[in-house]
Amino acid sequence: MQKNYPPAKGLYDPQYEHDSCGVGFVVDIKGRQSHKIVSNALTILKNLIHRGACGCEENTGDGVGILTQTPDKFFQRVCKELNINLPEFGHYGAGLVFLPNDPEQSQRCREILENIVMEEGQEVLGWRDVPTDDSSLGPTALSGEPTFKQIFIGRGKNVKDKASFERKLYVIRKLAEHAIWGSDLSEQDRFYVPSLSYRTCLYKGMLTGSQLEPMFPDLNDPDFESAMALVHQRFSTNTFPAWKLAHPFRYIAHNGEINTARGNANWMRAREALCESSLFGDDLKKLFPVVIEGGSDSATFDNVMEFLHMTGRPLPHAILMMIPEAWSGHDTMDAERKAFYEYHACLMEPWDGPASVAFLDGEVIGAVLDRNGLRPSRYYVTKDDMVVMASEVGVLDIPPENVLIKDRLHPGRIFMVDTKPQ
Repeated sequence: MQKNYPPAKGLYDPQYEHDSCGVGFVVDIKGRQSHKIVSNALTILKNLIHRGACGCEENTGDGVGILTQTPDKFFQRVCKELNINLPEFGHYGAGLVFLPNDPEQSQRCREILENIVMEEGQEVLGWRDVPTDDSSLGPTALSGEPTFKQIFIGRGKNVKDKASFERKLYVIRKLAEHAIWGSDLSEQDRFYVPSLSYRTCLYKGMLTGSQLEPMFPDLNDPDFESAMALVHQRFSTNTFPAWKLAHPFRYIAHNGEINTARGNANWMRAREALCESSLFGDDLKKLFPVVIEGGSDSATFDNVMEFLHMTGRPLPHAILMMIPEAWSGHDTMDAERKAFYEYHACLMEPWDGPASVAFLDGEVIGAVLDRNGLRPSRYYVTKDDMVVMASEVGVLDIPPENVLIKDRLHPGRIFMVDTKPQ
């Protein structure tokens, strides 16, 4: 997969691109789904618009997006209207798919994806045209705009539980990426699967914060409910924006830059031959390469974290493997915690750089800073059980009398809200 960068020339080389952005999330601590959470997240996004950027066209943004839990109530309704029979939550996966605009190439991409779904023992329940309104977009954004579809995949009889189904959807997506990006399709670069999951749902694009809602009217539907939502406003400091490079990615949204991404990706590729997994078995080789060539530092980080999480590690575990605190020479750190970092240092180099990384997997949501705390973020906990975190304060109007806790993220400490029933 290649970005829309110009070729290296003179002093310019696309391998040195970096980015810096604004990020925020809102979550109901008790896991109660509502449209209010989605609406609040979109308000946060609009209040972060100054953290994003646009080029010479004020209506072409560097990218925005929102990652939520799967809006099962909404999907059940709209799919019923299309005569797509969705099973209960956990027995189907939903994915946003970017497709070529050429009808023949789009159809070929769909056929490749459908064949892979069936080969992996799952069922294609149907496709949905995602309603869009691109009337507010500038010429540059329009020139790269893909066709938007949602695919619904039924859980096959060979899949024993939800976690196994999520892993199978991961395998399907990776196989489709490898097959289509390695094909002879002239518009293969427009094919991209922002999300394919039973737990999460993603809408994103080369937009500004105020364009996301008009572009995707689904987000304004009262039945579109979630207990958590992660939003991101991109500022491509030196990069060239693209639809697929908007955040969030499948698990993370990132404010800052990872300076060690290239070296870390190379080490990841070198270790693939040594990887084993009792969860994936023979499917493991279908996931390689884990890191997609040409991705941004954020996309590369997300690729690796997804792999670590899917192979059995809890999301916080994967995060701390990649962004450890400054443990070496830390005289007051307890021995058990130091042993955790020392052990994982043998498996994974730290992904260093000034960064605030927020993450979401549909059950937990949180954030972590780089070990030096160079990209600060702040959070509020309200008396009505809501948590708001963002790269700055003032992103959501909260009456002072409703604030229970007000604090900032600290380097070396992970901040997380777990909505799973205890």
